[in-house]
Amino acid sequence: MDKSILEQYIGIKNEERDLIRRIQSIDARLLNMETSMIVSDTVTRGKKGKQSLGTIRIEGFPSRDYQKRKRTLRKYKQLLADKDDELLNLQVKVEEYIETIDDSYIRQIIRCKYIDGMTWNQIAKNIHTTPDSARMALTRFLEVD
Repeated sequence: MDKSILEQYIGIKNEERDLIRRIQSIDARLLNMETSMIVSDTVTRGKKGKQSLGTIRIEGFPSRDYQKRKRTLRKYKQLLADKDDELLNLQVKVEEYIETIDDSYIRQIIRCKYIDGMTWNQIAKNIHTTPDSARMALTRFLEVD
């Protein structure tokens, strides 16, 4: 496992959350389209002689526009879902890699640093050591690994 993948892990988790938000937004847009795309017009009923028979309101749904927009949004949603799957698979690989590390101390440091995004001071407090000790232990591990 490359250190750069570990360093990207927090960003990957944030990007994955953003993708989920975007997918939910598309679902809401698709649902909203069905009610907001209704169009209406007022037309005359005709005449009987010279006298008007009044007007009537006609409502309809622009099916062609709706179908085109719906297809485009679904295509976009699938693109986001595919990227989300890719990011989830990368997260699983990182987690699996962390589980293969024999040293519990190093696993704790890696989880705190790369998964939880803690500072060295927060890590030291969490695992009861000094910031420099935790940083150096991780540096040594990554150089050897």
